[in-house]
Amino acid sequence: MGKVAERFVEDITNLSDSEKYVFYYADNHIEQVKNITLTNLAEILNTSNTTIIRMCHKLGLQGFSEFKFILASFSNQKKTRENGSLKEDYLAQLTQTIHAIDLRKMDYIATKILNASTVIVVSVGLTKMIGEYIGKRLIQVQKPTMYAYESHIIDLLPSFIKPNDVILFVSMSGDTKTLVQAAQKLEYSGCFMFAITNHGDSALSQLMDTNLSSDIPTVSYAGYDITSRSGLMIQADILLEVYLKKMLERDK
Repeated sequence: MGKVAERFVEDITNLSDSEKYVFYYADNHIEQVKNITLTNLAEILNTSNTTIIRMCHKLGLQGFSEFKFILASFSNQKKTRENGSLKEDYLAQLTQTIHAIDLRKMDYIATKILNASTVIVVSVGLTKMIGEYIGKRLIQVQKPTMYAYESHIIDLLPSFIKPNDVILFVSMSGDTKTLVQAAQKLEYSGCFMFAITNHGDSALSQLMDTNLSSDIPTVSYAGYDITSRSGLMIQADILLEVYLKKMLERDK
């Protein structure tokens, strides 16, 4: 499943065959489609402008311009500015992340967390602190939560996970071997699994029931991923706020 398909996974089933044809073409040609006009795309696909606009509306968008904006947010090409600054880069990345957030998906996940017996947060490496932060925030509001970051504990998860538990994996790349292997073992456990990653098409994301991704352009140094984790934190904080609101509504 491509990045765009993962973003609109709950809406794709509402599309007609001709609309799906447009959608999947865009998903597979992000760099091209984000830079062309509505009429150009219709000519390339031998379809009508109306079909493309109707597809956008069924995806919950205002029109083709908003669809192209979302395509641009999924582009992993690092944009550079001749007179740009680090501050401007961060502002662009954070704006992109916030704009791409799907509040319907957040609400769906928050409901799963609300109804779960226990939430298990799993993260390792540099994202370990984000996982710990999420776990402690949930504990603060008295949600039974376990935080797993040591490999031997992660390996034991299948032995005590219950079907009504929720498991959250936090991973920047979405390809961390320890987490992918754990998810593979838990795939048929019956519990609800979701991930917060930077890549909606990662190996980990493919194993989840749903996924939250920020898609900030990857930055490496000496073979290490030094990409900012701020996108993951934004996703985590907004999800926690949605959950808190839902919890307060339930307890009125």
